[in-house]
Amino acid sequence: MTTTVIEPAGGATALPEPVANRFTPDAQERMARLRAMAAEFPDVPEPKGLTPAERRIARHTSAAALEKAAVFAEAGPAVGAPAANTAEMRDAIAFELAYGGVRDEARDLARRVDEAILRRKLKAVKEARGLYRMAQSYATLDVGEPVRSRVADMKRAFTPRRRKSAAQPEAPAPEKK
Repeated sequence: MTTTVIEPAGGATALPEPVANRFTPDAQERMARLRAMAAEFPDVPEPKGLTPAERRIARHTSAAALEKAAVFAEAGPAVGAPAANTAEMRDAIAFELAYGGVRDEARDLARRVDEAILRRKLKAVKEARGLYRMAQSYATLDVGEPVRSRVADMKRAFTPRRRKSAAQPEAPAPEKK
């Protein structure tokens, strides 16, 4: 059972602080578990970020291409051996094969979390939009004068703003003859 009270850290004896959102403690605990898993992941201890070009070339080079390069390096030791480390190539292939499933499971988890958020939100969204439609009708009546400004606020909130594109040239003025 999850409580809605955050206990102070370090055994402090202060009064527990109530949480405004009842889902926060569970979400924080799950995020902490995910961070712990990420910290334990077998990678470089403090990885340097990859550039977009580095990401692109690594993503677009298949494990089969790496294996073909390793076979070539082994077949022609005079050509390939000085330029390539075949053990490192095969290690990279094994790492991708082993942890590709972890990546896929993490994506599935992210998708499930997104779906759970959207399912929970959808019911409230439908109710809010129905309320807005009802309020629009009510605001057209004489008795609806006091709520018109609030209905206008809801309209701005529910209607996405159009972005003005800088790439669209203005229409040329018609020529006079």
